[in-house]
This record gives sequence, C-alpha cells and structure tokens, in this order.
Amino acid sequence: MIKYAFEYTDGAMMYYELDENAYYPEAGTVLEGEWLNLEEFKCRICTIDPETHPQCPAAMALWPVLRDFGHRISHEPVNVQVDWTDVHLEAVTSTQQAVRSMVGLMLALCRCPVMEKLRPMAHFHLPFADAAHTQFRVLGMYLIAQYLRENSGMEPDWTLEGLLQNYRELQHANRRLAERIRAASETDAAVNGLIILDALAQSVEMGINQNLKKLRPLFEMYMDPE
Repeated sequence: MIKYAFEYTDGAMMYYELDENAYYPEAGTVLEGEWLNLEEFKCRICTIDPETHPQCPAAMALWPVLRDFGHRISHEPVNVQVDWTDVHLEAVTSTQQAVRSMVGLMLALCRCPVMEKLRPMAHFHLPFADAAHTQFRVLGMYLIAQYLRENSGMEPDWTLEGLLQNYRELQHANRRLAERIRAASETDAAVNGLIILDALAQSVEMGINQNLKKLRPLFEMYMDPE
C-alpha cells in the first residue's frame, strides 16, 4: 500500500491510499461528469468498447485528483508525505509536482490498455522521480519483460523499438487526457501535473539511445569479453 498525504497552509488536508496490486477504478464503477465519457477526447489508439465501458478508465482513475485539486494553482506550495513499506518521504513542493508524482502512480494502476504497460513500475514507485531516474527504471522494466518473454518461448524485442512505440502511444494518451482534465478543471494544477508526466514520456522516447551510451561506462564490469 502506498500512501500520499497532502497538507496546505490553509489547513486543507487530503489522504490517498493506493494498492499497487489493485486496478483503479474498481470494476463496475460509474462516476459523474461528461469529461469522463469515453467518446469525449477519445484516443485514436483506444481499443476499449464504449458499449461495455462507457467511461475512460484513465480519466476515472484521476477523478479524485480533479475533485481535490481542481481549484488549486500550480505553483501553490504543499507539504506532501509518501509512505510505502518501510519508507517515509516528505517534501515541500509545488502542487503540480506533487500531483504529477501521484498521478503517475494512479495511471500505472488504471485499466487503460495504454497506461497498463507501466504497471510494473507501480510496484517500484519512486515519488518525484526526475527524467534520469525515470529513464533508468523504464529501460530496466522493459528489458526484464523481454527476458521473461524469451524464457516463455516468445519473441523478445532487444531493439527497444516496442518501448519507443509504447511511449509514442503514451504521449498521445497523455495529451488527450490533458484535454479532458482541462475541460473539467477550474485551474491548471492537475493539467500541469499531467503535462510534466508527458514531458517525462517524451524524454524517455527521445533519450533512449543517447542515454544508453551515457549509461555504458557504469556497466564496464559487464563488458569484459573474458
């Protein structure tokens, strides 16, 4: 269980508990708001049947964020505490940075077929991760997946082309989701949090080959041909 606690100087406090083994929202959940309708701002790559799932699962996962932060300004400072297993992390940061960290976790745990490819990262959630940490974790996650595929008799992707495609789709989904949130939010904090996530996604796509070269010196001990 990963717990987020937010406290503002005006006394407002918000608490969230997210189970990294669960899916959000729970099956059968229906929420109010036209911005949640699947056909509104629908991604061109969406494979969800609107007859059986009339609301966007990614938008539904972020519904609590809009409810609680929809009136907050991006640069408004907030004290945020994150607890999971035996780790406690506390920081004073901007609302958009705090929201970005939790939104990344919420999306990785939602039922969206694009976002769910990030689900393994939810089990190793790193609050407030920067671009370098995100890239390292993403590469590690994808390469582990390819190793497991190969061990299961499936074709692995050691070229990382599949990872690049995943992140192109993720960027598209992020932007459509930002349009949904912009239509529903009174202020910019939630939208900007998602925009920061999209910037991280872009940095992963654009920097994979470049960053692999930068990382190579760290793995020199594995480069010995013996």
